Amino acid sequence: MPADSVILIVYTTKYRLGGNQFPVVAKTLAAERRDGGFSGDIVTRAVESKRDILAAIAEIRDAGRKISEFHFVGHSGMYGPMYGTVAFPEQFSPYEWEQIEIPFAEDGTAAFHCCRSARWFAPFFARTFNVPTYGFFWYTTFSRSKERYVAAGDGTDGKLYTIGCKGRKSHGFLASAQKRLGFMPAEEMKRFEPRPPDGDTSYDHVAELYDAAFQDIRVRKVEWDWLNEHLPSGKIDMLDIGCGNGALLYALRERIGSGIGVDESGGIIERAKLKNAGNEHISFQQINGPVLPFPDNSFDAVTSLMSFRYLDWDPLLAEIKRVMKPDGKFLIIDMVTVPVAIGEYPRLLKDKLKTKAEQKKNAAFDAALQKLVSHPDWKKMLEYNPIRSEHEMKWYLESRFPGQKIETLNMAWNSRIVAFDSGPVERGVEVKLSYP
Repeated sequence: MPADSVILIVYTTKYRLGGNQFPVVAKTLAAERRDGGFSGDIVTRAVESKRDILAAIAEIRDAGRKISEFHFVGHSGMYGPMYGTVAFPEQFSPYEWEQIEIPFAEDGTAAFHCCRSARWFAPFFARTFNVPTYGFFWYTTFSRSKERYVAAGDGTDGKLYTIGCKGRKSHGFLASAQKRLGFMPAEEMKRFEPRPPDGDTSYDHVAELYDAAFQDIRVRKVEWDWLNEHLPSGKIDMLDIGCGNGALLYALRERIGSGIGVDESGGIIERAKLKNAGNEHISFQQINGPVLPFPDNSFDAVTSLMSFRYLDWDPLLAEIKRVMKPDGKFLIIDMVTVPVAIGEYPRLLKDKLKTKAEQKKNAAFDAALQKLVSHPDWKKMLEYNPIRSEHEMKWYLESRFPGQKIETLNMAWNSRIVAFDSGPVERGVEVKLSYP
């Protein structure tokens, strides 16, 4: 290990519960690294804001040193690590992370010891900073053992670990009972390489299969009906973000005055252009990043169908507010993960029966969809671009658009389709992307 290498362990103390225990977890982690033979400096630092994170990194960078291991111990949310208060926690958006210079050593790694960090943030961090990155897929909890769940209570003595494991929030009451009885093994941290083995996690590799499944977006009847109910009346100018193969704009071609679809996948954009070749009022652009290349006050409606979870929410929302006409609205339909609650079983049964009926009615679509979702390239894409949890999306959208509520359109055992109507976008809360 080079003499100038540093292990940096940062932890939160104020956000939500466990503020008095996270320092103990950091101390335990530092001691294990020391016992494992690391001879360089191990820096542990409490961080309660984005400013604190930047200062800890800058101190090492300005000294001309390199970070061999970067660890975050604390809570995680829609953008990864969370700081500050539960009322309105500070988080770096993806765009902000991309602006940070972290002086990793050549063999540097990162690990995020917090809830669900493996679902989106760890693969994003690996790609952004070109280092192998570890995270937990499940929720985290404090434990006396790092091999299995051993209740720690509120104790701050001895060794203490933050581990990932199944529980009530991820797998219902049965998993919670197993955990409390001491039979729940700790989740092994999932490792993400800077790039997957064959390098591409976009829709490009599954563009043909995706196009075959969604030739006609109206086969998603529940989503289609909701969207038509919430779109502004009359001829509208519309922007579809994450447009895929252009099936939505094609289905709405007689209702829109003009339509523009944007997507980061070049392969799927080409298919969208082919599908809409006869519609001169519909066009498509490939974009990369949250900046929308359109004038102010351009659209009556912006839609995001099964794509919002992939996007950079705060900077994108600022752009949507800019390009939207007065009283224009943002309509979102997406899939989220959440286990069904006991009180929701009647709704679950109803939705299951409805889904079975639709599958029987649209057998060709169902076969094409199964071929898509079972393909190895699709599974790899989801691993690096996973579905978000319901409470992340619910908290974000309802905090940015006070008074508006997420609706459930279709329910399954561990996931559901949700929809959100922003109302007039200009009334939304915009979070400025500046370092505090």
